[in-house]
Amino acid sequence: MIKIYQTIVDKGHGNCMQAAIASLFDLSLNDVPNFIEYKDGWFSPLWELSQNLGYEYQGMLHNKNYNKLLHPTADCFKVTKFHKKSILNLTNLKNEVGVNGLFFASVLSPKYCSLNDGFHSTHAVIIDKKYNIVHDPNPEYEKLIKYPLADLLKYNGIIDVLLINPKL
Repeated sequence: MIKIYQTIVDKGHGNCMQAAIASLFDLSLNDVPNFIEYKDGWFSPLWELSQNLGYEYQGMLHNKNYNKLLHPTADCFKVTKFHKKSILNLTNLKNEVGVNGLFFASVLSPKYCSLNDGFHSTHAVIIDKKYNIVHDPNPEYEKLIKYPLADLLKYNGIIDVLLINPKL
């Protein structure tokens, strides 16, 4: 993995995902779409890039603690059921190949996360199979001790992981 750093750090307009994906695939920043420009349509250019590089998107793992944080009353009248294969846990990620054993993941933004935004300000990172963050594309975070709400969320504060594996 080549460590590529983001060039735009701006709430809601940064290019951390672009830099993280460039790092994951050992590409230059200019060879990767700036996904933030696509707004909610970021998945199509990511899928196309992955396909062109010999990889395929195979789903996502979700941190159920983050879901409970976003929807605190969901369990008040009924128990929330999670699809076991899509829950972020050590077993589900251990069985994945990833890109040379690494994965794209999201955490809450150390700079912009707040209760006022409903914990929706996220940031892109690269992790290994044990949920260790091996690269953060924001150079300001090199001395970061931990990500927001990491103690509550567990898994180093990771909220979701994209499962991008080699094509079979």
